[in-house]
Amino acid sequence: MKSWTKLSALAFLGLSTLANAQEINLSGFASVHATQKLGGSSAPEYYSNRTNYYNFTKFGLNVASKIDEKWSVQSQLLVAGKKIEVGAQDPQFNMYANWLFLAYRPNDSLRFKFGRQLFPAWLVSEYVDVGYMYPWTETPHAVYELTPFKSLNGASADYTFRLNDAQKLTVTLFGGQETIRIPLAQGGNEDNKYGNVVGSEVALSGNGYRFRVMGTNYKLNTNDGKNDYQNNSVSTLTTGFKYEKDNALVYAEYGYREGNTSGATGKDVDNNPIPGASSFAKRATAGYITAGYWFNNILPHLTASTSNWNTLTVEGTQDLYSFGVNAKLNDNMIFKTNIGYSVSRQGPAHMEKQGDATTAVAGIDMIF
Repeated sequence: MKSWTKLSALAFLGLSTLANAQEINLSGFASVHATQKLGGSSAPEYYSNRTNYYNFTKFGLNVASKIDEKWSVQSQLLVAGKKIEVGAQDPQFNMYANWLFLAYRPNDSLRFKFGRQLFPAWLVSEYVDVGYMYPWTETPHAVYELTPFKSLNGASADYTFRLNDAQKLTVTLFGGQETIRIPLAQGGNEDNKYGNVVGSEVALSGNGYRFRVMGTNYKLNTNDGKNDYQNNSVSTLTTGFKYEKDNALVYAEYGYREGNTSGATGKDVDNNPIPGASSFAKRATAGYITAGYWFNNILPHLTASTSNWNTLTVEGTQDLYSFGVNAKLNDNMIFKTNIGYSVSRQGPAHMEKQGDATTAVAGIDMIF
């Protein structure tokens, strides 16, 4: 089914449900950022020598409605800057639905979701586009790239165990599929189909902290107009810890991805076998740690991340060190600025080429 057809069907479902809703809650968010490469022999993805005002600029609307005591519908529409061709002269934006699902909660502990929903891969997956909610100007890109999709069409169930007044343990099971079309710089598109997605997440949260771990497996089929790769089985494990209490802030996450390519096949445009198909989804690992402290309304923070990629399309080790300062302007708005230094070795990893780069980001994140 074409993307616009899917979006129309989801919109029809949402509007039909909202029409019968007892109450409707609206909220929104926005990020307006400018990025700039300051120096170095290379450049991370989405950065260039030209100041870019739209790669991390986005506007979103959340709509939640209660149908009755057990059923509700939730949706999020996002308009985001197009993260392709960073040197383009004119701003480019895409609009799509991050999620649109029906939720059924038979009791306070159990919940089922049906439809398009967020893929629970990371600490901030539930609000990955709401920049106001996390310390960075952008999520740790080279780490979060381990899971190339953030939403899936399917179903999930979660159950929460109340351990005591302060602690709870939540177990989530999910399954579905996702399709992503990526415009290529040389023209054409790369179509990635993530099928048979199944996985689970376990999260423990308490007074100021959250610890989580997720495991998932899916089948990856990809076609870039020249080569066609089929039946790559990919397994991913991610884990994370967050602590926010007494003005201190610590985030740390690690992810591991492995391709089991014993059944993988590949063919080129002339239908000839591709010898490298078995290496399409080999191993990749990545992790980061962020620490900061609020001094009244000012948050200085440091981040260090590393990733090691060994796949057919991405090779190399990439390290990032960054320093940022956030200034809370009011309860709904934060100004953020960040200076980062990236270096890649043994390949370009997620950079223009092997080398180093110094970059800067500044902007406003808000909720309303």
